[in-house]
Amino acid sequence: MHSLDFAEFFGFFPYRRLRGRGVSPHFSMRIGDVDFHIDSSKGDDFNLITHAHSDHHGQKNMDNPNAVASHETAAILSASTGKAFSGRTFSVGKTLRFGEVKVKTYHTGHMHGSTAFYFDNGVLVTGDVKDYRGLPKCSVLIAEATYGSPEHIFEDEVERLVEEAPNSVLGAYPVGKAQRVAEILTNAGYSVAACNKISRICMCLGIEVDADDGEVFLVPPRELPYVRRSGRRYVLTAQNFYSFPRIVLSDHLDYEGILRMVEHCNPEHVIFYHGNPSECLIQELESMGYEVTLLHELEKVKVRRKS
Repeated sequence: MHSLDFAEFFGFFPYRRLRGRGVSPHFSMRIGDVDFHIDSSKGDDFNLITHAHSDHHGQKNMDNPNAVASHETAAILSASTGKAFSGRTFSVGKTLRFGEVKVKTYHTGHMHGSTAFYFDNGVLVTGDVKDYRGLPKCSVLIAEATYGSPEHIFEDEVERLVEEAPNSVLGAYPVGKAQRVAEILTNAGYSVAACNKISRICMCLGIEVDADDGEVFLVPPRELPYVRRSGRRYVLTAQNFYSFPRIVLSDHLDYEGILRMVEHCNPEHVIFYHGNPSECLIQELESMGYEVTLLHELEKVKVRRKS
């Protein structure tokens, strides 16, 4: 569907901002006379940040007074960058107002503070999703498809994680997944230690970890070969390209989960703005009666700055 068709049938204009020879990350959308830039570099009006991972560009908005993020997302961004977040913060679950536009916020379970934004015209922007069950019905679902290919079907091995934890070194993505793992293991009664970056982010969220002593030690996956510590080593991931043995633990929906999320939200139209939606996923959704648009199909617009 063309961007103008979304404006006609659904009351918003999704587009990509031209910047030099390329485009700004992800996408923007105009509702009325207000522009919202989703997980993108700074723009006029408002930048909505769904969560704190670097590929969603919150770091580019630390000094942006019109950036909007949950309290937890802002805290993680500050702990990661060493800079204060200058934008507007909120508690997930609250309704936000941007002039005449109302936006309800929802948890997505992807990481601490991850947020879906539901606009009062029926548009739902999810960001990355682990748990879709609390998301509302919508007219247009704008979502991710990180594991958007049918070979990506998996279940988290949380019980195995807990069983293998004693005297182990675990490789976990330091922003988001490591904090989830620290909570799982401390709730299971283990003492957890972690590298400085992981510890710093845990601390800002009130998750108790030790810098040195613990039954379990958490590091980023790339540091697993270099840790001077004995114990079994695992990488916590749904990916299969690491040389270390893995325990399956993902902060995303798998392929079947994406299909279930779409069924749950029951939109007329789906836009995938992040990840890797396969042709198989598109065909399956279309066979279920959903229209699908990909990010590259949105209109590219050279935007003049508002005065």
